[in-house]
Amino acid sequence: MKNFKLNIIFFFAVSINLLLSCGYQPILNKENQNFTISKFNLEGNKRIAGLLKNNLISTKKAVNVIELDIKSEKKTAVSNKSQSGKILTYSMTLTFEIAASTNKNILFNKVYTKSQNYSASDVHSDTLNNEKKVVESLVESIAGELQIELNSIF
Repeated sequence: MKNFKLNIIFFFAVSINLLLSCGYQPILNKENQNFTISKFNLEGNKRIAGLLKNNLISTKKAVNVIELDIKSEKKTAVSNKSQSGKILTYSMTLTFEIAASTNKNILFNKVYTKSQNYSASDVHSDTLNNEKKVVESLVESIAGELQIELNSIF
C-alpha cells in the first residue's frame, strides 16, 4: 500500500513537471512577427473590412512593411423556412479578396470565403445580435488564416 501511494505521488510530480516545462509558445504573437502592416486599402463593405483590420496583429518595429488591399463582401440568404413561410435560419457568407504587397512587389493575392448559418428569432433585435456574432466569428477566423499566411511568408 505504501508503494502504491509513492507511485501515485511520483506519477503526479512527473506529470506536473512535464506539463509546466513543455516550452509551448504561440506563433501568432507580436514577438514572432517579422512584418508590420503600414497601410490598409478597404473596398466593398467597409464595416466588415474594418473588423478584419482590427483583428490583425501588427507591430511597429518590424523590418518588412506590408500594404494590404482588402475587398470585402457580405451575402445573407434565407437558408430554411417553415411550411407557413416563416424564416427559421439564415446563411451568411463573407468573402475577402486580399492582396499583400511590399514596395509595389506583390506577395500574394488570395480570396478567403467563410459561411455560417444562424437562427432567426421572434424578436428582430435577437436576430441582428445573432448575425453580429456570426460576422465577428467569421472575421476572426479569416484574420487568423491571414495572419498565418503572412507569418509563413516572413
